[in-house]
Parts: sequence; structure tokens; C-alpha cells
Amino acid sequence: MSKTHLLMVALAASTGLAGMAHAERLIDVSQVQRGSYYAPRFAPDGRDLLVTGPKLSGLYLVDGNGGAVRRLADDAGAGVAARWNRDGTVGFRAVRAGARRAMIVDRDGRVRSAPAEAAPIALAQNERIYVRDRAGELVPVGTGDRFFSPEPSPDGDRVVFQGLSTGLYIYTRSTGDLVQLGAGTAPSWSPDGSRLLFELTEDDGHEIVASDLYLYDVRARRTHRLTATSATVERRPSFAPDGRRIAFDDDTGGIYVGRLEEVR
Repeated sequence: MSKTHLLMVALAASTGLAGMAHAERLIDVSQVQRGSYYAPRFAPDGRDLLVTGPKLSGLYLVDGNGGAVRRLADDAGAGVAARWNRDGTVGFRAVRAGARRAMIVDRDGRVRSAPAEAAPIALAQNERIYVRDRAGELVPVGTGDRFFSPEPSPDGDRVVFQGLSTGLYIYTRSTGDLVQLGAGTAPSWSPDGSRLLFELTEDDGHEIVASDLYLYDVRARRTHRLTATSATVERRPSFAPDGRRIAFDDDTGGIYVGRLEEVR
């Protein structure tokens, strides 16, 4: 049995994937840019896309309608955890004065130091995940793996994180509930926190050779497969602010946008 098949069996067992009809499907997929761009993230207005370059270096602004690309920053590793702020600026981290610091860049490429960051809802430390409880105290979540990349939902009540060998988990702060989704990487919340996009990749021991996108319904605890292609390696998905469009890259520098349609 192949590694990919084992991952799929584990995913089906943990989320009810096997034998289940899809609730949504991905349609109207089009390439909006081709170059050396990865990890697209929609702007708060839903028009432009923030992307990074090879090895997560640099930040660029891609016109969602296929127009010109503008460079915002060229720092090495700037694409690691880069994200839009509500005011349309972009937060990222870069080396300044010998230390890695929080920075902000606007759409015109003007960079400045970010204000002091608030205490995080969740953080990774020593391969463990810590989440703030109702009293504001950090408590450890998850055991039996090496964990990383916690990402709070938009309302802050849930946190998705990854285990090196056990896959994705969702922890609900208000209830203390912990759900293991199974295999998957690169999770991305919907704007209302009700759904989660992620990728399921296959590798040959050295490189990613295949990947498809999945959608997890948080309330129903069900997973739906969105893509099943052999020609395209769909990776690093994200939601648009409207919750109906998604963007992703093809692992070769292409940026795509598609639309989710409910299947009744």
C-alpha cells in the first residue's frame, strides 16, 4: 500500500471522507498569473493577491484579474507567516539591525517597523502548542508528536495546528475540544471560521510530486475533496473575504483562483 493511500485511509477514518458525497465543488478555475509566485492570499477587499517568491523570499502584489505584479519587499523569508492587516497593509518579519523584527509594508512598498505585538492566542514552543485559556494563561495542547504552526480562526475561538507525523488538529478554546483531522498541511480558515482549506501532498522522498485540495466543515466534522488532478499540483490554498472564492498555487510558479459551488 502506497504512502499516499495510507494517508487517504487515515483521513477518511478520522473525518468521514469515505463514501460521503461532496457538499461543495471547485469550479471556474483560472490562472491569474504565471512566474515564480507562491502562497497567494487575498487582500481584505478581495481584489489583489499577496504572494511570495521561491523559498518564501520577497513579497509581491498580484492583480486578481491577471494584471501587473508589483514587488513590495525583497527580504529573504518575508513570505513566512506574512499576512494582510485589516487596513490593507501587510505584516511580515525581516532581518533589521541584526535581528528578525516585525515589519509592515503598504501597497506602495513603503516599509516601517510594526507596533508592539499583542500577546498571541497560540504559539509553538519546543515542539509543543500552547493556547490561552479563558483566564489568559497559556496551556499545552496535544501530545505524542512534534507540533508547529498554530493558526487561530478569525474569531479566535479555534486554533488549527500541525503535527509532524499525525497531521492537522483543531482545538476549541471555549470548550477544550480537540479534534484530529488527519493528514494534511497548509491549513487556511474561511472568513467566518466555519471551514478550513488544506492540502494533501504526496512525495517521492525528496520532492512533492502530487497534491490536492480539501475542505473541512468544522461544525459537521466532515471533509470534502475539492481537486483530483494529475496535471496540476494544487498547493497552499486560501479563502477570499467573500468565503466563496479560493486561491492556490501549482508549485511551479502559477497562481490560480476558483469558485466554490454548493452541491445539492
